[in-house]
Amino acid sequence: METLLHIQGSETSPFTPLFLIHAVSGLALPYLGLGSLTKDDVGGNEGRAVYGVSSPIYASGDYRLPSSLEDAARQYISLIQREVQPEGPYLLGGWSLGGMIALKMASILEERGETVLHVIMIDSANPENYPAFINRAEHEKITTLTYNKVVSKMNAPSLVEGDDSSSSSESPDDDNDEDDFSLATMLPRIRKHIYNGVNMVGTVARNHFLPQRCHAPTTLVKCSSLSRPVATLRDVRKEFVQKSFRDERMGWQSAKFKHFRTVQFKAQHDSAFDKAHVGELTGILRGVLAMIA
Repeated sequence: METLLHIQGSETSPFTPLFLIHAVSGLALPYLGLGSLTKDDVGGNEGRAVYGVSSPIYASGDYRLPSSLEDAARQYISLIQREVQPEGPYLLGGWSLGGMIALKMASILEERGETVLHVIMIDSANPENYPAFINRAEHEKITTLTYNKVVSKMNAPSLVEGDDSSSSSESPDDDNDEDDFSLATMLPRIRKHIYNGVNMVGTVARNHFLPQRCHAPTTLVKCSSLSRPVATLRDVRKEFVQKSFRDERMGWQSAKFKHFRTVQFKAQHDSAFDKAHVGELTGILRGVLAMIA
């Protein structure tokens, strides 16, 4: 599977390309469901190029997963600069974990003197507020719950709690041959990626995610509906979900941004890219991008 997937638009477009970073599954496939993000008055051969960034774990079983959100951000900056865009200005976004990584990428790029035109976070909460895991059992539980939500969209079988197979990044991989890629090969990697992803979020230190003010204009596309929390979650996790939902900024501090705004989106977090909602999401993203060169 391609790590950098050209989703839509022209690779020779005069508009700044948009890079959308994967959510916790590590897969950029949901972004394929988006409609055109280019204004109607732009010719078909000039539409803004949109790329989806998937985790390299799906291209090679030998890939070493990042140790932190900052590590992931630096890896994806290197990938984008090597493969598509050596220098700015940049346009970044992502869903959930992907929005967090995109914002971290913007922070790093600005530290290097690059210009970031905009960051779009799709229902991405501030990871500094995410409760740390109290033990491995809780880590595995959250991994399994998250994995089951992801694979349900793929009509793949769910796992029962307590089945921690292929979750740890130290566990042996299933298959290193990217040419023989199948659902059976993908599923263990999805679980492994989720296990690592929720750990990266759970280990972000307070007041350390954005060490300095972000100058890039930032839009948070916030889901306006909340699913019922899992009854067996610890109270502190339920409180995190509910508090993030009630907060228009989902925990992001205004002092850390030069420009920050929230746009409400009539969907739940896990259904953001379902057919019933992706049309509205496409319209919101088009509106954000309409004034960006």
